[in-house]
Amino acid sequence: TEQAVAMGLEWLSRNQLSDGSWSLVTPFSDGGTSENRPAATAMALMAFMGAGNTHQTGAYQPNVVRGLNYLIRLQDDDGFFAAKAAGIQRTYAQAQSTIALCELLGMSGDQKLREPAQRAVNWALKAQHEGGGWRYGPNEVGDTSVTGWYVMALISARMAGLDIPSDRLDLIHQFLDTVQRKEGVRGPSADGEQYAYQAPSQPKISMTAEGMLCRMYLGWKTDDSRILQGAAKVLQQPIVTGVQGRDYYYWYYATNALHHAGGSNWRRWNDVMKEALPAMQIKSGKERGSWPAEGDPHGGAGGRLYATVLSILCLEAYYRHMPLSEMASK
Repeated sequence: TEQAVAMGLEWLSRNQLSDGSWSLVTPFSDGGTSENRPAATAMALMAFMGAGNTHQTGAYQPNVVRGLNYLIRLQDDDGFFAAKAAGIQRTYAQAQSTIALCELLGMSGDQKLREPAQRAVNWALKAQHEGGGWRYGPNEVGDTSVTGWYVMALISARMAGLDIPSDRLDLIHQFLDTVQRKEGVRGPSADGEQYAYQAPSQPKISMTAEGMLCRMYLGWKTDDSRILQGAAKVLQQPIVTGVQGRDYYYWYYATNALHHAGGSNWRRWNDVMKEALPAMQIKSGKERGSWPAEGDPHGGAGGRLYATVLSILCLEAYYRHMPLSEMASK
């Protein structure tokens, strides 16, 4: 996995654009169908930071500096980064940019980042729906996919020492309650082990992994029966190397959820992941170090950079964040 991460970061470094940003579309082959440079840049920065690089230290420090400066230039007075992103993709770009800035503040301790990071957090808090979630525009009824990214943004902000009101985090549980499902039961269920995309819909395996991760970040114990049952569900759909069944978004959230939960479920997932993801990586040629997006349900829009960053982040799970299961025991 170390070699795969190193090759992936080399690919990202080669494909950084002259203004410091990354693109979902260019300059590589099999780019996405829609551009979102704020999101592409934030995701690339997360991958570099996952291997210990900041704007102050690390082999890829110059890349991080240029990417950070690009994001800072985009941010307006309200804390919004994503004016250049298109449509519904703006909300993902905003959340991911907030994560990147807050993680960089937390890793480096650079107080120059505190004010722009707090502005980004303030935007997130203003955009939260009264029911606890987030969606495509400020104050829309939430969905699990968008909400998960904002949960990570706020948790990263809190870890960096920024002010996050506890009642706003508690409110997210109310949203998650509306999308929590139990097999064989219609509608929300307090003892459910699965999660749906929105309140009326049926559970999805990707949303189950994302919902589990949110619950653990927000205080559920890693040995909660609903977490353990959800982990068992996730383990029924491990990473596959073929085009059929490729789903980097699901794999990213499943890897993080099971890594934080720890125990035998994580070991079983990791036994497959640490072999399957490196096996899928391109080993030679112009795109050496990247991952193919073909077959992924979001691969058309996200393209090669999206697939590559999420794969790198999966393989960095060992050291990117201390597992919550271990933090609870300290």
